[in-house]
Amino acid sequence: MLESFDAALEAGIALEHGLDWEGALRHYESLRRDLEAETVRDPAWESRRSSAEMRRDTTRAERFLLDALNRFSNIQSEEGRQGAGWAMLNLGGIYGKTGRQDRAVVTLANARDRLHVTSNWVGVAAAWETQAQIRRAIGDEDRWREDLAEAVVFYDRQGMGTKANRLRGLLKGKLV
Repeated sequence: MLESFDAALEAGIALEHGLDWEGALRHYESLRRDLEAETVRDPAWESRRSSAEMRRDTTRAERFLLDALNRFSNIQSEEGRQGAGWAMLNLGGIYGKTGRQDRAVVTLANARDRLHVTSNWVGVAAAWETQAQIRRAIGDEDRWREDLAEAVVFYDRQGMGTKANRLRGLLKGKLV
């Protein structure tokens, strides 16, 4: 069940990456209905439900992430910086989805700064990739390509060649 849920969640995320926000929302609604139909409501079910809800309900997700950012910001350790960085990365994505591009770009820059300090290259790459998606959605052709190229650099640094190559294909104008 967990593997099929993970695959379903990834399919929704792929719709988001393709900037199909309405399709992604419909997908997460379907995923939520499937979860509600399950009879076993154990901690693993709660975790799956939370993951689906966070992708579906941007207002509640924003409040949740702002609270997480506040909590992680008060932890003076590498884990605190990473937690705050990931909270900011996700907030930046929400801001972009809800049309607050300026706030998204600033939040993603702050996320990159926090994640860079901890050498969390996947997080830095994801922040660049999220920013590229936002810029592409608003038609900023040159800057989305620059941002995506930055993401490629950090995915390569982390040893994620498959992901980096997929993004390179987008940069060359090939459908991947």
